Amino acid sequence: MCPIQFLFLDPMVLAMNVLRSSLTLNDRPVVTSSSSSKSSAVVVRCHSAADHNPTTNGRRPSYGDPVVVVVLRRLLLRAAPSSGQTTTTTTPALPSRQDVQRIALSAAPYLLFLLLYGINPYIRLLPVAADIGRADLRNVSAWEEYLFPWQLHVVVSSVHFLPLDFVAAVPYLGHYVIPVLYPAFLYLLDRLELILQFYRLLGLTMWGHYVIWLVAPTLPPWALDFLAAHQATNASIMAETILAAHKEGPAFARIDSFIGSPFFHGMFVGNPVPFGSFPSGHVAWSLCILLTLPEHLRWRFSVYVVWVSWATLYTGHHYAFDVIGALTLVCGLTKLISHVTTQTRSCSPLLHP
Repeated sequence: MCPIQFLFLDPMVLAMNVLRSSLTLNDRPVVTSSSSSKSSAVVVRCHSAADHNPTTNGRRPSYGDPVVVVVLRRLLLRAAPSSGQTTTTTTPALPSRQDVQRIALSAAPYLLFLLLYGINPYIRLLPVAADIGRADLRNVSAWEEYLFPWQLHVVVSSVHFLPLDFVAAVPYLGHYVIPVLYPAFLYLLDRLELILQFYRLLGLTMWGHYVIWLVAPTLPPWALDFLAAHQATNASIMAETILAAHKEGPAFARIDSFIGSPFFHGMFVGNPVPFGSFPSGHVAWSLCILLTLPEHLRWRFSVYVVWVSWATLYTGHHYAFDVIGALTLVCGLTKLISHVTTQTRSCSPLLHP
């Protein structure tokens, strides 16, 4: 089965797998009957592999189950009315107050970043469109031209048609709900420790972006192309040109033209940080998910990471160097967190004898 089939499964197939999984392998029914009466009562109890594994304490789902089946089974168990019978399930309890506090604490750096990002037009810590004179417009494009014989985003976007425009739009539409949906998915898998790891990594990653944007503000490829097309040279003309530009890029502009509504233009026209091309935040967010997923799911999600990387180049929103920068930043921070965590654990007996 190809990775796309793992990501998008037919709802009826999923429902059948949920019912069938309760009768085979990991969820084997144990039937007990009473011989004290002619109408013997039969009680069926479904035991999961986690119930018999002392290392899981009945919390972690078996890796033998398809993950989507595990999630759907738990959702169905939550939605099913109580029948008064005693059953043993692996449905996770609601998060405790301590767990909520730990999640909020780990997400605090990311939420603070979102706050400063949103109010940047008012505090102007990072340059806005009117501050175009502060930006080195050719930094990333010059590096890319030096390292590669051609600009990869030009090659990727040179072959374009409307269906590909819509395919490229999907990861952009889902970008801002990822920090909510992914932790919810991990909660259904009862993996609190991965939720904490994800928010820590995402927060550090975005603050790494913030520092880079402060030091090396960069325009996306579509903006440089727009300036070149309008022959804007001095700072004031460039600022006016950027303010009047179609900030959604050429691919999304074609979709807006097709649907007859400035949908994507409305999404990007109010971008509070116009000089944030390097590194790619879209690629970085998907990498934060990839590196905090359970290991047996990572190869499947890597399909989405490749999809996002291609979409950023196809839409003209990022250079190939932006994708490489995101990969380097996220992997470097992951190694740093792992090293600090290891050192902290090795020192804990000294700190707490």
